[in-house]
Formats: sequence, C-alpha cells, structure tokens
Amino acid sequence: MSGATKDQEPDAGIGEASPTRDRVVRALTDDDTFRVMVAVTSRTVRGAIEAQRARGETARHFADLLTGAVLVRETMAPQYRVQAVLKGARGRGTLVADAHPDGLTRGLVQVSDDERLTLGAGGSLLMMRGGANRMYRSVTEPPDGGSVAEALMVYLQTSEQIISVTAVGATTRDDSIEHAGGYLVQLLPGAARGPLMVMTERLAAMPPIGELLASVGGDADALLAELLYLMPHTKLGDSDVRHGCLCDVNAVLASLGTLPREEIVELMKGDEVLELSCDYCRTEYAIPTTRLEGLLARS
Repeated sequence: MSGATKDQEPDAGIGEASPTRDRVVRALTDDDTFRVMVAVTSRTVRGAIEAQRARGETARHFADLLTGAVLVRETMAPQYRVQAVLKGARGRGTLVADAHPDGLTRGLVQVSDDERLTLGAGGSLLMMRGGANRMYRSVTEPPDGGSVAEALMVYLQTSEQIISVTAVGATTRDDSIEHAGGYLVQLLPGAARGPLMVMTERLAAMPPIGELLASVGGDADALLAELLYLMPHTKLGDSDVRHGCLCDVNAVLASLGTLPREEIVELMKGDEVLELSCDYCRTEYAIPTTRLEGLLARS
C-alpha cells in the first residue's frame, strides 16, 4: 500500500457553514488530578456514515464508535493507530473504527439490512493499538443493553486499569449528522478527595452529550471549557480529525496478491477488467486482468 491518502469531504449540509473543524484536544489539570480529552467529529462521522450508508440505531452506534476510537487513540498513544471492532449481541453485526495518528479516521459497517445491531451478551469490543512493529490487543464484553461509551469504560477499566468517564454521541437533523463528538475524563493516581468531588459533581450535572455538543456549537475549545470550568488546566495537544481513506490502485492489487495462486489464475480467465471497490470509502477501481500477471510472478 502506498502512503497516499484520500480525504473524503461530504457535500455541504447541516452544520457545514460553521467555521469550527473536527478536532481532538488533550488537557491536564494543573493539580495533576485529571487528564481530559475532548473530540468534535461531526464532519468525520458524517463522511463515514454516508460512505457506509448506515442508518438508524446502527448509524448511532457507528458514530459513537468512531468518536470513541479517536478519544482512545489520543488517550493511550496519540502516535499510534487505533482500531476498534464492535460485535453486536449474539455476534450479529460488526462495526469497525480505524483512527490514525495523522487524524485520518474511517470505518466499516457490516450489518445486514434486516438486522439491528445491539450491545450485550455474545458481543465483544476488540481494541487494537500499535505501530509497525508491535500491536496490543484487548477484548472485553460490552454491558448488556448498554452504550458504546459504557463499553469503552469497561475496556479502559479492565484492560488498561484506568478509571475513566466517557461520553460519546451525535445529534441528527433531517436524517443527517449535525453534531458528533464526546469527552473522556481520566482520574490520575494520587488524586485528592477535594478535586475528585468537584469533578464528580461537575460530570453529574452535565447535560446529555448531544445537548452539550449543540450548546457549544460543536466547538472543541468550548466543550473543554465546560468540562473544566474554574479548574486551572494546561492544554497538551490539539490536532485535526478528518474522514478519509488509504486505498489506491496499488493497495487493491496488494490485497489481490494475498489470494491463493489458483484464485488469481481463475480471475484472469474472466472479464478483461475487474471491477472492485474499497470497503471503507466505496471508491471503485477498474483493474485490467493483465495487471494480475505480476502477482503470479510473485506468488
């Protein structure tokens, strides 16, 4: 695969006139008590949902998983790629979120048209993070009937041993994503009782994440200010997030190269041109079968 990327910018729609951009911001309270991440992912989520043609409750879970993957990446290892794979209750349906260090984020929806993805028994959340030489994998079971945010908190508590409060969500208007985003607050070791009580009360008084995102106009700085009101803090990171894809014709050929030799030979007996599409962004590629000859030479 080449290093090229394709940014997928949806047509201007609800909220597109806003000057705010998709961002993830990381901050630390000056008393070293809390680490806070906020993310605004409206355009990113809108692009991924449109690319995958997700609808209804599946789209809502998909939006939350995309934002959650961005927050976990920023929390655990901003320089690494994070992939989140959510399987629905009884193993029915799969959602994938793929968040890269440069902010590129994409996803997959693998749910049949007649299915409704729900969380619970028989489902799982697989989190993978790492670079080229090492990959960390952890699987947890989402709470029955719970949310993606609750599944992420279970993962952080059981696999990373980090007490966290997470909220992710999205609002819609006319069947289009208007605002999407969330926050993640982590309690650091040695936290004093006073600040802990202040933050606990603050989070308890917070409106639902959709209302909160709408109230701040989808602005990451305003969201951070709401969370840390009157709490001195230092911003540690501020980076863009965007929907995009890594596919190109060379990546498509590389994926074909993983097929057994006999399958490649069979493909070459068919039409003169193979019509393939990227699962992530739906870009269509026309591959002349003559280009498969080089794959046979390497297999």
